[in-house]
Amino acid sequence: MKKTTLAIVAALYAVTPILADNYLSDTDPKLSEREYHSLKLTKKWMDNGQKSFRGKDGKVSFLFGATMPRLVTAPLRISDIQLQPGEKIREVQIGDTVRWMISPSISGTAPNEVSHVIVKPTDVGLQTTLAIFTDRRTYMLNLISRKSDYMPIIGFEYPDEINEKWAAYHNYQRELEKSNEFSPAPGIPTRNMSSLDFNYNIKGSTSWKPLRVYNDGIKTYIQMPKSMQFREAPVLMVLDKHDNKQLVNYRLKGDRYIVDKLFDEAVLIVGVGRDQEKILIQKTNRRYTSSPLDILDDANNQSKPF
Repeated sequence: MKKTTLAIVAALYAVTPILADNYLSDTDPKLSEREYHSLKLTKKWMDNGQKSFRGKDGKVSFLFGATMPRLVTAPLRISDIQLQPGEKIREVQIGDTVRWMISPSISGTAPNEVSHVIVKPTDVGLQTTLAIFTDRRTYMLNLISRKSDYMPIIGFEYPDEINEKWAAYHNYQRELEKSNEFSPAPGIPTRNMSSLDFNYNIKGSTSWKPLRVYNDGIKTYIQMPKSMQFREAPVLMVLDKHDNKQLVNYRLKGDRYIVDKLFDEAVLIVGVGRDQEKILIQKTNRRYTSSPLDILDDANNQSKPF
């Protein structure tokens, strides 16, 4: 009885692939000109030559929507389709439900957990299509099985994410340009701009290096970059002729230090010990005698490193 059962199982296993490959009719319906046109457009998208590229941790990445990705798989191996962090799977459909095994998985923690679709073929030489429906988009993939060649992990890069990164970059550049524009400190009348003195050297290299330093003959103004509002404000100390640090009255107003005196040297300090960052401000002897426009041009050059 046992031998008979094994023989039946073996026969079914041998016949199943043949049945699966031959249950389709050999007759194709004729297509109209419009249908051929649509089919041509689809094939052009599927085979447009858009190549994948290497991602992190051995992942092969595709640009989403550029083409129909091809996932190469192998029996006794798993291939992992990784979706966008935070994206949730609604439904998965596959063309061949008999010879392909599809299962979901999740990694990470909310809100950045990653949904995975695990693909395993049961035989060599199989081809089918896979559709993944999520809360954000629909994925369409071609699946192919080979004897030993396979792709362990694939993922996607998304045009909307790339566009957001470029938009953030351009916004940053616009803010940077705005921060480099000179405007008098509050309380300085525009008519008195010709009396401003921009003759200061700014030495040091930090992310919060002042854009410019100037005085109106009574007070000194230190204009800082806009980015300083997101970090600790440096401490200002004036240096005497013996390089001793002295406290001085000053206040922060917007992006500017307003110091209640003139000085020849001062230092801006953040942190202590090895982690300390320092900027040295030194007064030069030359004063402006040119027009306000010349003053503004030279003031913009003050933001360049010395």
